Amino acid sequence: MHNKLNLFKNYKNKIISGKKTILRRLKKSDLNNCIVWLKDPEVNKFLSQGLKDITKEQEVEWYNYITNSSCDMVFAILVNNGKKYIGNCGLHKINFNDRSCEFGIFIGEKNYRDRGFGSDVIRTLIQFAIEELKLDKLKLNVYEYNHQQRYIKTAVFLLWI
Repeated sequence: MHNKLNLFKNYKNKIISGKKTILRRLKKSDLNNCIVWLKDPEVNKFLSQGLKDITKEQEVEWYNYITNSSCDMVFAILVNNGKKYIGNCGLHKINFNDRSCEFGIFIGEKNYRDRGFGSDVIRTLIQFAIEELKLDKLKLNVYEYNHQQRYIKTAVFLLWI
């Protein structure tokens, strides 16, 4: 288990490249964008927690927790030129013994929604979880009213082809 935790710590700083996106560790300097996005009703209606009233202090507290977590990895999503930060994704409740985790994603920048960036992130994150972390059970909760779920199902299906 000790070996797995060291492996996990090494991956927290990993940069993961997809076809359209780059995933890098979330930085404290990203939090101002996160707060704006989390307060956006178009973003937070799809999240498992109501965050429309989140404060800077709460976001910093969450960031400090997530940074030190031994079972969570949160990444900033950048367009593949590395210059535009458009959202976040993460693996949560990682359990190496059970080889499982939950994952989540949101595209905060409105101009980058419905353009294939989310699908690319999902494929990239799932591939990383399976190939690098050796996980084989990944869970994503999707609200029924989330019209994006058809893209999520497509992204997951394409990974297994």
